[in-house]
Amino acid sequence: MSAAPRSSGGMGDVLRNGAFLRLWLIQAVTQILQNMINFALLLRVRDVVEIHDLPNANTAISLVILAFSLPAVLFGPIAGVLADRSNKRLLMAILNVARAGSVLLFLTIRPGWHVETILAAYYIVTFLFGIAGQFFAPVLGATIPLVARREQLMSANALFNLTNTAAQLIGFAAAGPIVIRIMGVDQMFAWSVVAYLIAAALVFTLPKTPKVVHTPTEEEIHPMRRLWADMKEGLVYILQDPALLKAIGYLTLASTTFLTIATLGPEFVTSVIGLSKEDIGLVVAPAGAGILIGVLIVPRVVRRIGRQWLISVSMVIAGLMMVLMAVTRSVLDWIIVGGDARVNTVVLFIGIWAAILGICNAFILVPSQTMLQERSHEAIRARVYATFFTISNTVSFVPIFFAAAAADLFGVVNVLLVMAAVVGGLGIFQVFHARQSRWARWNRVRPRHRLGPEALPKPRPKKTSA
Repeated sequence: MSAAPRSSGGMGDVLRNGAFLRLWLIQAVTQILQNMINFALLLRVRDVVEIHDLPNANTAISLVILAFSLPAVLFGPIAGVLADRSNKRLLMAILNVARAGSVLLFLTIRPGWHVETILAAYYIVTFLFGIAGQFFAPVLGATIPLVARREQLMSANALFNLTNTAAQLIGFAAAGPIVIRIMGVDQMFAWSVVAYLIAAALVFTLPKTPKVVHTPTEEEIHPMRRLWADMKEGLVYILQDPALLKAIGYLTLASTTFLTIATLGPEFVTSVIGLSKEDIGLVVAPAGAGILIGVLIVPRVVRRIGRQWLISVSMVIAGLMMVLMAVTRSVLDWIIVGGDARVNTVVLFIGIWAAILGICNAFILVPSQTMLQERSHEAIRARVYATFFTISNTVSFVPIFFAAAAADLFGVVNVLLVMAAVVGGLGIFQVFHARQSRWARWNRVRPRHRLGPEALPKPRPKKTSA
């Protein structure tokens, strides 16, 4: 009797898995919606600032970023524990309904309110929306091994990473700007509520997740003590692995840079390029296309030059691209006769730099995410991801908030130049550190290997029997 053919575990094979395909559709829809809503919130707060002629516009926008990032700091470890121990299917459905309710609250905010009340309402509802999203991410990742077979896990995780990046591209650079321009922010919010409810219904078509079985010892422990023990276990797991810490550091740098540029984007588009804030997609779209290209080609590039070298060089090039984005307008005004470069020309050059910056972002994110997955055991992976989100968002608070405040005081161009110096400087440091480490390995004294035969110990004379 012949054995059953084994599946290849490739991308096509994993997409033929009906349960995984439905889970992937849930991820794609909800993440695109989340990025579209985040983009709409940046524009809505910018509108409030312009209508009421408020000072410190960038600071007001940065508070939106902080509002949907803060839940990761406050609830990240708890979300990881809950994802590891809960009925994952039921939890995902509840969280999608909660996100639909949060978006519905955005529609209740009226422009006739007092300006401080409007901004406070947006910040509070964004915070609630972020809580649901923060709890959703770990449980989604922890569900993958339950719907994909073991030989499919590598392709399944790769597809989820690619979808996460593509969702940023589609939500921020394509669907968000296009849908808002066609139907407006309020209509987009209304359709998002419907889409989240459909996603919640689709969750119940997934296979039932196994009930979490606790040992008798666990049942005797108070729930809060067990929660704290699980959170501590995830943190200790990360702290004991230097490679995991390094991967989290790279991911934090990439996400912080992305969020900071998103915060400064509306001001950069209006004050530097000379476009309206709704045209931010002309800059974000090339960056998103660059990210997508980078995700597709990064496996071949990694095989040629290695992960660490690729990440370090990408940081250097990313810093250079930010410098070019900051100075392009001034340089073109200086070169062109009359001192006023056409907007189309400025957009073309900045789009090129943004695309290369997107490729560099992918070259940092994808190898780092792979390192994070490889170094995380399946039983604790949700907690590792949740802890990463906590660390990343905590670290990103300071640069995002102060970058926005500094842009109000010193100008968005100067802040971009400082960011470029930080990112590029870290990349240069990594390149030289890697070179020094390589030379140190080659220059280590290895007497038996690097010297001649005279370095070998002389053989002892054989004892002759009497």
